[in-house]
Amino acid sequence: MSKTLTPKLTLTGTAADFGAALSLSVTDSLTVGVPIEGISQITITTADNQELVDEAVSGVKYFYARNTDTTNFVILQTTASVQYARLSPGEFCFFPINDGAGLEARADTASCILEYAYWTKA
Repeated sequence: MSKTLTPKLTLTGTAADFGAALSLSVTDSLTVGVPIEGISQITITTADNQELVDEAVSGVKYFYARNTDTTNFVILQTTASVQYARLSPGEFCFFPINDGAGLEARADTASCILEYAYWTKA
């Protein structure tokens, strides 16, 4: 059964910081279905890439992650080692993963707790 996921992005900043005031807000309505991985936490180590989204499971996935560590960064990449993102301490991301690409995570210097979730595009 399909569900609706509503992502919203808001960016603001002052003219003193950006030369002109920044005020951007975008909202979307995404129809999603199974498989879904609800908000979860996993310890990401430096020893090995840890698979979060299996490349063998078909369908586009909407992926969310937040690095909860206060010191170390986490690399997010495809299972073919193409990097999607580098999340510094406290940073987060939300993006679609192409069908069949999969996703892995690896900590840089020390183990980190990564909060993540994904939803499959219906």
